[in-house]
Amino acid sequence: MNNSNLDSLIFSVTYENYIKNISIDKPDKKLGKWSLSEQMTNHIKFAYTYLKDSDQMIVKKHYIDKFEKLDDGKYCFYFSRSEDIFFEYPHARVQARHYRNSVELENCSRLTEDEIKIRLSKSKNIRSEASTSKTKNSGIIEPAKEELVKIRNEKFKDNPLPNAEEARILIERVKLGEDADAVVTEFYLDKENQ
Repeated sequence: MNNSNLDSLIFSVTYENYIKNISIDKPDKKLGKWSLSEQMTNHIKFAYTYLKDSDQMIVKKHYIDKFEKLDDGKYCFYFSRSEDIFFEYPHARVQARHYRNSVELENCSRLTEDEIKIRLSKSKNIRSEASTSKTKNSGIIEPAKEELVKIRNEKFKDNPLPNAEEARILIERVKLGEDADAVVTEFYLDKENQ
């Protein structure tokens, strides 16, 4: 996979946060708070909002002007404009964030008005584990490792494996709740740009 093609951040929100923070743009056009690598902020030009418990629906696209590093080291972004855009996300469920190519996403088939209403209603009315629980720290080291290995083998099989210390750091990040796909993608993008 060519990391330079990854120009989009996909982040997930609950229905409540969608209504409160996403459906209508804030006047300052500032959004989010993510642990991103500085390298990723140089590549990301768009952000797509994935609505939890909606059967994989993307609901909004933001055109990013710039990222800003906050006092806690996390990043937010400012956007010039946004648009409501409804399509089924063709990849794994988004728990924290994913990185994808905007051309690929723009080629996804749009949902009908009826399908949008059904999925919005489902997201509003379901309180699944995905939207109500936090990742537990106990007993997930092996699943985190397995997921990291799976993603690495699918997306970055031609790249060298991380060394033991790098692997421990990646596993710890996932254990603390970061999305495995995002962690692996950031790792290899940073390696590519060293």
